[in-house]
Amino acid sequence: MDIRSRRFAPWLAPFLLIGAAFPAQAQDRELLDALLSNGAITQEQYDELVEPGAQNQDDGTARAVIAFDQGALSVRSADGRFAFEIGARLHADFAWHSGDSNTGVEATDGTELRRAIIELSGTIDGDWGWAAETDLAGDDVNVKDFWLRYRGLDRVTLTVGHQKQPYSLALEMSSNDIPFIERSIANDLIVPFVDRAIGLRADASGARWFAAGGLFGESVSPGSSGDEGWGFAGRYVFAPVIEADRVLHVGLRGAYREPADAASSVRIRDETTNVSRLNIVDTGVLTGVESVVLFGPEAAYVNGRFSLVGEYNHAAVSRAGAGDLDFSSWHLEATWSLTGESRAAVYSIDEGEFNRLTPARNFGRDGGGSGAWELAARYASIDLNDDGIAGGREETFTAGANWHVNPSVRVLFAWTRILATDDSTALRAGAEGINVFAMRAQYAF
Repeated sequence: MDIRSRRFAPWLAPFLLIGAAFPAQAQDRELLDALLSNGAITQEQYDELVEPGAQNQDDGTARAVIAFDQGALSVRSADGRFAFEIGARLHADFAWHSGDSNTGVEATDGTELRRAIIELSGTIDGDWGWAAETDLAGDDVNVKDFWLRYRGLDRVTLTVGHQKQPYSLALEMSSNDIPFIERSIANDLIVPFVDRAIGLRADASGARWFAAGGLFGESVSPGSSGDEGWGFAGRYVFAPVIEADRVLHVGLRGAYREPADAASSVRIRDETTNVSRLNIVDTGVLTGVESVVLFGPEAAYVNGRFSLVGEYNHAAVSRAGAGDLDFSSWHLEATWSLTGESRAAVYSIDEGEFNRLTPARNFGRDGGGSGAWELAARYASIDLNDDGIAGGREETFTAGANWHVNPSVRVLFAWTRILATDDSTALRAGAEGINVFAMRAQYAF
């Protein structure tokens, strides 16, 4: 380099540094070598110009990585310690009743946006995670999961915020993953007590077991007054068999809840669909409720394309100035994959639950397959009669067919028939033989 090159070298360096994001071309290396030898740029600047981002990669702070995972958009640091993800859930439903006129109450038929959820989640400094979900369906905004989680302990996670209570396989599984459009009537006994609530939860797991427990207040509900209710819930799962196409899962769960001072009354009832306004069983308002104890077992067995799941619930309701009550519910469900996929492949012992079926070959031009096809059947029962309370007894059968187009999209069809009631009211007597036909188009990522 001559004297004129040396004179202008310091002025050239800043402009060269502006292009640090682009690898140096072969014709530039000679000029960079000259600038380095003349002291116009440092060795650090030289290395960055020759191979942009190399130094950042060495210390684990390379530029963010943007990716799509089954439709979800995520932005992550190269070392994975920081992340931000955007997801969504859409459930569009249709339902129609036949035979409901015999009850004297016309069920509401038609379409609804069952869920329209925006999901945000992320990772902070590796050990911390967070989630924020809001449901926009029903011309309203409802808070779903809204929590902060610490994952820095060995095999244990701690979560604080609005979240699911650890009771029941059916409730813990996402509505995106269950093999039916809606959970069974057996869950109507427990939802008033162990659905989402604000609290502190701990989860732990090993190679063959899962345990979770927590202390919880009330669900997010504006306008409440007085001391809120509280309770605790726990669930333990043991899985002696976890293989690629076989799973054996057994569990036991329990919960205790005291209702809020301002609402020491409890009402337990079902609904044929989310918007039908037709309740077959209904305890009415139970006043003076001091506490509710829930307990029951659960079990699941998967062998290849076949799966079988069962749960039983018992609720002991303690009341002041009135007799205590005992209610029960249960359901048994089976699925069969027509295309050969196994629910064992989507079993997670870290959560003690099953995720949704994943097609071996996605439907469409790129997937070149038919997606995954699955048949499902369920028998469910609930009994709300005890000590003068005629809440009613109901038994239902549901048959379904599910088409998993790809990991994010599925279409569900279901037929539910009310097989029997206790005929304790004219409505229940007329409810026997009601058929409910339903369909859902689902997109979740």
